[in-house]
Amino acid sequence: MYTLGEIAKFIDATVVGDSTINIESIASINIAKNNQLTYIATPKYKQALITSKASAVILNKELLDDCPTNALIVDDVYLSFAKITHYFKKTITHQPGIHPSAKIHNAIIANNCVIGENVIIGNNCKIGANSIIENNVVIGDNTHLHSNVAILHSCSIGNNVVISPGVVIGSEGFGNARDKDGCWHAIVHLGNVIIGDDVTIGANTTIDRGTLEDTQIHNGVRLDNLIQIAHNVIIGENTAIAASTAIAGSAVLGKRCMIGGMVGIIGHLSICDDVIISGKSTVDKHIKKPGIYTGIIPLMPHKQWQNVGIWLVKLDKIVKYLNIKLKKIKD
Repeated sequence: MYTLGEIAKFIDATVVGDSTINIESIASINIAKNNQLTYIATPKYKQALITSKASAVILNKELLDDCPTNALIVDDVYLSFAKITHYFKKTITHQPGIHPSAKIHNAIIANNCVIGENVIIGNNCKIGANSIIENNVVIGDNTHLHSNVAILHSCSIGNNVVISPGVVIGSEGFGNARDKDGCWHAIVHLGNVIIGDDVTIGANTTIDRGTLEDTQIHNGVRLDNLIQIAHNVIIGENTAIAASTAIAGSAVLGKRCMIGGMVGIIGHLSICDDVIISGKSTVDKHIKKPGIYTGIIPLMPHKQWQNVGIWLVKLDKIVKYLNIKLKKIKD
């Protein structure tokens, strides 16, 4: 916990309001409440600022008149946010074996596992060799972690979940802010990962924790091997994703979607329910209608892509035909 005045010194900010108030944590502007700090980096979220319940907001002076609470005025909001996250980071130290505060109900724990403080493991679970379960993790009933799985602090795993070898859940997200000298400053991700019931996760898949809110994998999701799910992604119920797909931060996938292998999904996009994406496609815009979509660049409805594909394979013949016609004209 820090006072607002202390935080101002950490990021070289000007305080407008009460510098003595205590700040316990950081939250996004839509959900921040009393004793929490938030930030707004763009006027796009001005309405959320006006109605914010946060105790303080990091912003630039152009948005000060719309701020209903205490403010920290800075030149570079995103960079200041990146710097302050480090002061709220939880430090975890691994101790060998099972911490005495862990609550384990009829689980089978293999050799060389590390189970941290206040971990809860439900009935009939199996934890494979060399797995790490950090502090405050909750695991439901009938869940199976294979060997070499890492569940990082404060994440939640539901019932009947199968997690294959090498999976990492709750790793740090990829977020960085650049200063005026071109140097990168990492953003500490303070959210968690919440995984529902009846989920399967393939080998060496990684699921990053959220920046401030949680990354969410809903009930019945099927994830293949070698999938990258970035911070704040939400995957709807019974969606299946094939190997080597990468989903960038804050993308939202609907229910019952099927995503082919090696698909790339751009961040901050939403995909509605019952969408099928063909393998190797790039999703670079919102998808608002159910259906089959295919495309490298650009993404388009599948039927349209089929028509485009017909012309693509004929391009060489079309060029030869045009060259012949052009030669005859010149002659």
